[in-house]
Amino acid sequence: MSSIIEDELASSSVIQRVDRLDFDYVPEELPHRDTQLRMLAQLFKQTLKGVSQNAVITGPVGSGKTAMAKKLCQELSKVARKKGSILDYVHVNCRKRSTESMVLLAVLNHFDPRFPDRGFSVQEMLEVLKRQLTRKKTHLIIVLDEADALLKKSGSDLIYDLSRFSDESSQQQMGVSLLLVSQHDILRLLDDASISTFKRSNRLNLEKYTRDELFDIVSQRVELAFLPGTVQEDSIELIADIASEWGDARFAIELLGKAGIAADHEHTDKVVPEFVRAAKAETYSVVTETKLQNLNRHQLLTLDAIANRLHRDGTAYLNTGDAEKMYAFICEQHEEKPRGHTMFWQYLKDIENAGFITVKKSGKGQLGTTQLISLPDIPAEIMHQKVNEIL
Repeated sequence: MSSIIEDELASSSVIQRVDRLDFDYVPEELPHRDTQLRMLAQLFKQTLKGVSQNAVITGPVGSGKTAMAKKLCQELSKVARKKGSILDYVHVNCRKRSTESMVLLAVLNHFDPRFPDRGFSVQEMLEVLKRQLTRKKTHLIIVLDEADALLKKSGSDLIYDLSRFSDESSQQQMGVSLLLVSQHDILRLLDDASISTFKRSNRLNLEKYTRDELFDIVSQRVELAFLPGTVQEDSIELIADIASEWGDARFAIELLGKAGIAADHEHTDKVVPEFVRAAKAETYSVVTETKLQNLNRHQLLTLDAIANRLHRDGTAYLNTGDAEKMYAFICEQHEEKPRGHTMFWQYLKDIENAGFITVKKSGKGQLGTTQLISLPDIPAEIMHQKVNEIL
C-alpha cells in the first residue's frame, strides 16, 4: 500500500514547467517592453566595442526592471560571442549585499568562486577585478539591482570608482559598464562626481503595467508553464483584474502559480476562478470578520447571493441581473422580503466600497451596459460560509 507522500508525488500537475513561473526566469519575449528594450540596446550598443556605458532604470515593483536588465545583458553577451569578442555581466542584488565589499565580493566570485570573503580592502578588490578583466580581455556589465540600498548604507564612492574604471585603463576592451536598477529616483543619492557619469538621456523610467498588459503577461506564462487547456480564460481575466490595482507583473505571476498549486491540491485539471480567489486570499487577504460584522443584514444577503452564484457557476464574473435574482432567492431562504432594484444597487455600491467585490462594465461580447461583479479576494465558497455564520 503506497504512502500519502508517494501518492502525491505520483499525482499529475497542471504545471508543466514550474521554473517558468519563477521571478528569476526571463522569457524570450518581454510583453509591452519592446520600446524600452530598444532604447537600452541603443544606449549599450557601444559596449560591444569595449566602450563603457552607464544607465539607470527606475519604476515601481513588478514593472519589469530586473527582467529588462537581464534580457539586455543576455542579448549583448550573445551578440558579442558572435562577433568574436567577450562581454560578460554580473547581477548583484544590493538589498542582500548592501556594502561596497559585499558587492565587489559578488562580482569577484563570478570569476573566482573561491575568492576569500575577507582580508581585502575595497581598493584591493578593485585591483583584483582589473587584473581579472585584463587577463580575460572582457568588458563587464555590472547590474546593481535595488541600488538605493547600497547608496543609503555606503554612499556613492563605489559607483564612482566603477564608473571611472575604464578611464584608468589603457586597454579599452576591459572596461566596466554600470546599470543601476531601483524603485526610487536614486540620482538624488549620488554625489555630483558620480552623477556626471550618468547622462540625462541614460535614464529610463518604467510605468506600472495596465490591466490589459497584465492579461498578456499572464497569458504568456500560462502558455510557457502550464499544460495546454488547463487554465480557463476567465481565470486569466480575474488575475489581470486583481493585479491591475498595483500594475504588478510579479504579483500576477505569483497569483497564477498559486492558483495552479491550488488546482493540483484539489487533483483537478482545470485552474478555475475559485483557485485564483484562493491564491489572492493567501497572498493579500482583505476579508476579516470585523469588516463583515460592519455590514447590515441586506448587505450581507447581497454579498451571500454573489458568493453563492459565483461558486455554483464556477465563473469569475456575475452580471448584475443574475445577482439581483439570486439576492431575491437568498432573501426568501432567510425569510426576508427582498428590497427594490434601487436599494439593491445601493447594497452593491456599499459592499464594493467596503472592498469585498469589484464591479466593472462588461467588455466585448456583452450587449448593452451590463455590469460584471467579481469577488477578487477570497474563494466564493469561503465567503458564503463566513457570511452565513453571521446571518
